[in-house]
Amino acid sequence: MDKPRISVITIAMNARDDLIRSIMSVREQTGVAYEHIVIDGGSTDGSVEWLRQDNHPCVRWISEPDKGIYDAMNKGIDRVRGEWIYFLSGGDRVLPGVFERVAPMLTANLDVLVGNIRQTDGGRFLGTFSEAMLVSNLIHHQAAFYNRRLFDAFRYDTSLRAISDYELNLMLYLEKKNVKVVDMDMGLCDMNGISSGLWRSLTESHQIRAKHMGQVKAGYYSMVLGWKYLMLHLRRLKQGLN
Repeated sequence: MDKPRISVITIAMNARDDLIRSIMSVREQTGVAYEHIVIDGGSTDGSVEWLRQDNHPCVRWISEPDKGIYDAMNKGIDRVRGEWIYFLSGGDRVLPGVFERVAPMLTANLDVLVGNIRQTDGGRFLGTFSEAMLVSNLIHHQAAFYNRRLFDAFRYDTSLRAISDYELNLMLYLEKKNVKVVDMDMGLCDMNGISSGLWRSLTESHQIRAKHMGQVKAGYYSMVLGWKYLMLHLRRLKQGLN
């Protein structure tokens, strides 16, 4: 197998059919060498048996208990051999032809390439990299290709359970990293696996901002985010009454 240019990391737990869909979507990619690292949390639903029988040369996997999704993601990072890292959660799919289209854009001086996500409920998540990153996370994992060097001194905080990925994306903005945003749909995200967890998200995002910006600035942007969620909630209530 050629040296991988892109390392795909997929984490899964007792989601055999979802895992297979994700792997097959990667296997359809052409035009660039890749590897697919699967971190299974010790599934008992036949996932491991399928992985063992599949034996595809581009797929490497482990199955063992972990401390949550970010611990599993860190395990994947520790095993990558490629120049670029792409996170694809079990059940989500990379869209056809994406690797071949992004390959010419993955230049040595670039830190992250960001695109959009299609959602299984018909919506779209548009990737953004602007001052709004100070308020909330606007880079979707399934729409971002990260330069491997970003992880030389970074791992996801496993004490956070909902939005540890926001920390890296906030750091990218604060440190003025070279991030390129393109109007291109990268993946299909399974909305069935999304948990609301609003209070936890608000709390953890504040922790992250306070760590990198101080309590005063963090408090201001946390109030902005809380107001944003309140307005969205009131809008939904109004729509429900009409």
